[in-house]
Amino acid sequence: ASDVSAAKQRLIEAVDRLQARLDRDKGQGDNWRKYLRLDELAAELKKPAGPSLETLGAVYAKFAAGHEGLKLACFVEVRRALRQFIVRSRAVDDASLPEKLGQALDELPPLIQAYRESHDPAVAGRIQAVLEWLDLMDRGRQVVATVEREFGQSNLFVEVSADLLAKGFTKPVDTTEPVREIILGTDVRGTGHIVGRRTLRLLPASDRAELAIEVTGSIAADTVGYNGPARIYSQGDTPFTARKVVRISAAGVEILPADADARTRTKIQDVDVTCRGNCVEKIAWKRTFKQKPAAEWEASRRAEFRLNRRIDREADERLNELRTAFEERFRRPLLDRDLFPEVLDFRTDEQALRVEARRGGPFALAAAGEPPAPPAGDLTVRLHQTFFNNMAEGALAGMFLREERFREIVTDLLGRLPPELESEDSEPWAVQFPPARPITVRFDDGRAVVQFRGEAYEKGDRRYAAMDVTAAYRLERRDAGFVLLREAEPTAFPPDFDPQKDHLSVSQQTLRRLLERRFGKIFRPEIALEPVELEGDWAAAGPLTVASIQMDDGWLAIGLRAAPSDAVAMP
Repeated sequence: ASDVSAAKQRLIEAVDRLQARLDRDKGQGDNWRKYLRLDELAAELKKPAGPSLETLGAVYAKFAAGHEGLKLACFVEVRRALRQFIVRSRAVDDASLPEKLGQALDELPPLIQAYRESHDPAVAGRIQAVLEWLDLMDRGRQVVATVEREFGQSNLFVEVSADLLAKGFTKPVDTTEPVREIILGTDVRGTGHIVGRRTLRLLPASDRAELAIEVTGSIAADTVGYNGPARIYSQGDTPFTARKVVRISAAGVEILPADADARTRTKIQDVDVTCRGNCVEKIAWKRTFKQKPAAEWEASRRAEFRLNRRIDREADERLNELRTAFEERFRRPLLDRDLFPEVLDFRTDEQALRVEARRGGPFALAAAGEPPAPPAGDLTVRLHQTFFNNMAEGALAGMFLREERFREIVTDLLGRLPPELESEDSEPWAVQFPPARPITVRFDDGRAVVQFRGEAYEKGDRRYAAMDVTAAYRLERRDAGFVLLREAEPTAFPPDFDPQKDHLSVSQQTLRRLLERRFGKIFRPEIALEPVELEGDWAAAGPLTVASIQMDDGWLAIGLRAAPSDAVAMP
């Protein structure tokens, strides 16, 4: 009973947090409350005799209806807590629970061994289902922890070389600005010519990425100082270095103020006085040279101030765009949808910016062991199939997705709709994804196998049952680069269908033809890994070409090189 009470308390707390979240959006919040029957759920949880499991089951069906908005973390938390409470409550009177527990524990070892050997996402999904059931029953905690330790390693590694990053920032600096300062009571006017070079340097940091925009150069100033009757004509040379540091971590992007260091040295060309008399002019010369060290120190500080202001003004607009994009297009959307990686570490050394991440999800497997060695390249990615599969499950599992919305999502992500996703059909389609493994990929032995799973499909006013579409590609090296070749036409079959024994119904045959024709266009016969064209300031680095690629043991390792090279590695 204690596990049921604990589950109920978690559910009550999750509902309270959801209610508070909906209170912040009165219009939509009230609509969600009505649709999800939240008031009814809250009332059931307060009943002294306990809630009606039938009513809670009906409420759960609302939370699991597949609407895109229900993927927000606040809804997901309640759905999971509600399911846990319902399952545990029903198990109280289940006399067969010990037998089921034994079967689950006996099933795990062969499943784990099979997954070690095959890297099959379907086997991983079965392991995940067993672990989730054990947790729902509040049993087998040690077993769950053991499995999570083995299959809980980071499953994404990205490295960007310092040279590639610097190419987006390196540029000459050559500008002229007016000088108007009051230095030790002297009104200094003239022009300053700034000549230098801007570049990017990586600073060693183990708990975040630190990037320093550095500007080195000198300011040549030609000025006249006005102090009473004296006119002081001088030329100044101010070598300087300036640095603006940007810190990147899972928490966001931090932009520090610029920090310049300048040393002004002046050469007095002439001192003139408006009144007559050698005595006055000698006094002016003497006073000018006496104050020269202090004036140079003050001029250095003023130069630092101007440099800091200029660098902040020029860099902050661009860096603020980076910070906003990181927060609004990456961090916040993933947090809102409970998709943010459990581990996201940034670090830098003098050679590269490195990112390490782990995306699992509730009881989902991540990588086991160390990743393959980094491939050669200026930009390298080592992606374990579980990172993609777990992200896809978190984003799409159980969702009902219409064609129009799918196109909007792809266009938003890519900035355009690929031609192969344009539909020639007059009737729109829709898919209901299953609650697990909606889209999976498997990397092994130089091959990539992609599977798209639909629990139900709609086309026009017709509805079809579950069907899985599978396509396999193999990697091939050609003179022009790497190519993914489709091994055969995509196949569409119902889940667990055996073509040697089972037969398709008329409806299934119709859906199969529709899916194979449609996915035959999406999964093209040949996919050339074209160079990646860089934009903006990074265009000077030229296109990034695929220098090496490997698909094995669940890992995709790809290296992109900024400059063409004959030393292209083949897996």
